[in-house]
Amino acid sequence: MKKIKSTDDIRTRKLPLLMTAAVSTRGMKGACFDDEQREQMYIDALNFYIKVFSKNKSENKIIFVDNSGWDLKRIEKKVVNPNKIDIEYISLPIEGFDISKGKGYNELLMMTKVLQSNKTIKEAGAFFKVTGRYPIYNALRFIKEAEYNIYIRDISIYCDVKKHNLYKILGLKWSARSCDVRLFGIENEFFNINIAPRIEELNDYNNPFYLEDLFYDVVMDYIEKDSSKVNCRFSREPHFGGLEGSDVKAISFSKNQDSFKAKVKRLIGNIFRIFLPKIWF
Repeated sequence: MKKIKSTDDIRTRKLPLLMTAAVSTRGMKGACFDDEQREQMYIDALNFYIKVFSKNKSENKIIFVDNSGWDLKRIEKKVVNPNKIDIEYISLPIEGFDISKGKGYNELLMMTKVLQSNKTIKEAGAFFKVTGRYPIYNALRFIKEAEYNIYIRDISIYCDVKKHNLYKILGLKWSARSCDVRLFGIENEFFNINIAPRIEELNDYNNPFYLEDLFYDVVMDYIEKDSSKVNCRFSREPHFGGLEGSDVKAISFSKNQDSFKAKVKRLIGNIFRIFLPKIWF
């Protein structure tokens, strides 16, 4: 991908916002909420990004892609878009999406198929992915940082990795080695070479290997090869809204992602990022 070397020219390149969606769970194990509830969540998330992009005069295009066979015309009719933010609605054929392998497998397959066919993403040479079901209130911050990292600094992937020993020290069995796949910026070439070919390793249920694990392994391996191509630590905590799609038995877990507990967790995370940046908590 051709790079832009002047920071003054960054406005000429905007990362498409790829919102991945599976409106209908089609009976996937562990999925929460019924289809109508999920549809409304996706509508609310779309309306949020439209409002933010409109307020900030953002020229980023939104690509909303679903792999569940849901009628996206229903969503398009209910979305409020007075400023005509550019949105592409893509409904992928459900053939090939295997719900028995879980969310990670199908999400990676969804991204792979979109990269193969979508003109907007091909022309951009990269994309910024967010989970489509709930808003990320400070997503625009990370989109802009990803544009700077990818288009100016020649970074191949801009993501957020957790890597520490605090849970182990406390005797807790929680994961402290993962990459957040709810949002990241990535070059198409890097994705196609290093991420997409490993899809058959993913399975949420049998000998679980999640998408978060795959991204973590790829990023850590690539840091050893060429750390100049990777930025795997956000400057601040992402601020997720809405409701979590899973139930976790952990003292730090909150179903409501904007609850008091969630706010405290974000505060602690930001303290680490600002004052203890070498601890990837």
